Amino acid sequence: MRLERAKYLASAAGQEALASLPGEWTAEDPVRVAARLRRRFPPEEAAALGEQLALRARMRQRFGEMPLQLATAEGLEMLTHPLVARRRAARLAALGLPVVDLTCGLGGDLCAVVETGTPAAGVEMDAATALLARVNTGGRVVIGDALRPPCDLARAAVVLDPGRRAGGARTFDPAGFSPPWDACLELLGGAAVGALKGPPGLDRAMVPGWCEYEAVQVGRDLRELTLWAGRGAAPGLRRAVLLPGGHEIDSEAPESDDVRPQVGRYVFDPESCVTRARLVRQLAAALDAWQLDERVAYLSADRAAAHPLCAAFEVLEVMPFGVKRLRELLRSRGWKPAEIRRRAFPLEPDELRRALGRVEGAEVTLICTTVGGERLVVVGRRLRPEGGKGG
Repeated sequence: MRLERAKYLASAAGQEALASLPGEWTAEDPVRVAARLRRRFPPEEAAALGEQLALRARMRQRFGEMPLQLATAEGLEMLTHPLVARRRAARLAALGLPVVDLTCGLGGDLCAVVETGTPAAGVEMDAATALLARVNTGGRVVIGDALRPPCDLARAAVVLDPGRRAGGARTFDPAGFSPPWDACLELLGGAAVGALKGPPGLDRAMVPGWCEYEAVQVGRDLRELTLWAGRGAAPGLRRAVLLPGGHEIDSEAPESDDVRPQVGRYVFDPESCVTRARLVRQLAAALDAWQLDERVAYLSADRAAAHPLCAAFEVLEVMPFGVKRLRELLRSRGWKPAEIRRRAFPLEPDELRRALGRVEGAEVTLICTTVGGERLVVVGRRLRPEGGKGG
């Protein structure tokens, strides 16, 4: 965002103009809203206000709420989900230290910390973003560089979320993050306590052994990997977290080493946070299940079980994979593949659905995988938790 636009939006006039706009405009046709705005405001102001209305609509669609007053399109892409931010803020607040967000962006994490009553401040390098963040956080943001912290990190709790966009495009190279990943780890190691956010696909080799590691998921989406260090962190611990329920499992839980290439009466598919945190064997122990293949996360058992960190299926049929054979089976049994899951399997779900063609009948789930080198398809019926909708 241009600095001039940010200055207007952060000004008293810009704030008054935004407050005067009907809330329902965020749900209306943007072209019609833009025309209304141009009748009330000069062109540049109308464009700035229209952009904020569109971004507010995106926030509500993405998060179910509007966590910030002001936003940018790029900042919204990096914004922490409010549920994740509040969970992190609660852990930080329990430590009794002032919090410094060294890469605060629009201030989503900082706002969550402020809500706990903890003394907090943010640092943001981009002047325009910093102006908006000041409005969002009640003036708690300064313009600065995370690599030159304006405080003694040894006396503070630090939050780091390095930028992962360069020239408008997302980068997956940790050396290309801003600040670079190695620099973030150095800052993390120098703080009394710290939380460093990484992308869900971060290479495990980038996680040092002196950090605690969390894979955090909201609904079906794996949101981030978080490294914790310093006070209250357990070096080497791995944890999977599923929100909004707050369900967790970690590497200190009992684990099972039972691996059998045998499909039992039930199959369990762990959530992404479990597999990313390498906690499949801990989940297997909790379910009293075995792993079908040591390279694949699917679990199986002969007794039904429910756990919030996996989807459970009653097995209806098991067969070697073949499109023609599978199509014939579905049609003969009157089954329709409402859902297709796969692990260690060459075809994408949409590819397989197209190959099968139109099939009607009772809804089932196809679980496609490789067990002991053989490609299998398990036809299953989803088990729903009592009183719930399942995962």
